[in-house]
Amino acid sequence: MPPILPLPIREQIQTPVQKKYFNLQLFTRVADEYDLATRAMSLGQDARWKHRLLELLPMMARPRCVDLACGTGDLTLGLAERYPDGDILGVDLTGPMLDVARRRIPHSHVQFVETDMCRLDVPDQSVDIVTGAYAIRNAPVLDDALTEIHRILRPGAIAAFLDFSRPAQPLASAAQLALMKFWCGLVSIAVHGRPEHAYIAESLRQFPDRIALRSRFAESGFSLRRAESFLGGITEILIVQR
Repeated sequence: MPPILPLPIREQIQTPVQKKYFNLQLFTRVADEYDLATRAMSLGQDARWKHRLLELLPMMARPRCVDLACGTGDLTLGLAERYPDGDILGVDLTGPMLDVARRRIPHSHVQFVETDMCRLDVPDQSVDIVTGAYAIRNAPVLDDALTEIHRILRPGAIAAFLDFSRPAQPLASAAQLALMKFWCGLVSIAVHGRPEHAYIAESLRQFPDRIALRSRFAESGFSLRRAESFLGGITEILIVQR
């Protein structure tokens, strides 16, 4: 019998259940080399983008912060250093990613929880700042994630996200996705031995374009406060307010 070939990534993330399972398996496999791959895929700019996101956050004495899909903890660590008297919670679906984050961040005011960002065990209107780097694009259901973020934020509180972004124009979008699939897959082969991060292009294909995403935030009760783009719009920071 011929070997059974794996389904294309696009077919593996068609439903919320499939996408959640795919993400869990993917990020379990790549946890130890994730930071190296991210730096390489961003041409060394990832840390600068995250630093810029942190710069845009309000100065507060003791904020309660939730870092969604915190992964290995880059933004979580940044929040801990920016708000040394704050209450910082990092959440992620993948235990091995959190294991890396815990080793990096021993601060007593930082906690980590393994959970789905669409179902947070956080009280209503109790959070001052929500952050996410490459986070909500990976939510099994985007609207569920936005509803949950809106639920936990206090009125007037903000959420800040760094993620890949694609243009609304079909030709420009197709060209960008093809480039990202090639480049991210190539880096992944070099780092992981498999084209793991070709997934990024497929997840972005399912994600709203940058104009539609702003509409989804508005429909979920948020107002846009700031947007900054990088690498010609391939990535962007969005700051929204509840």
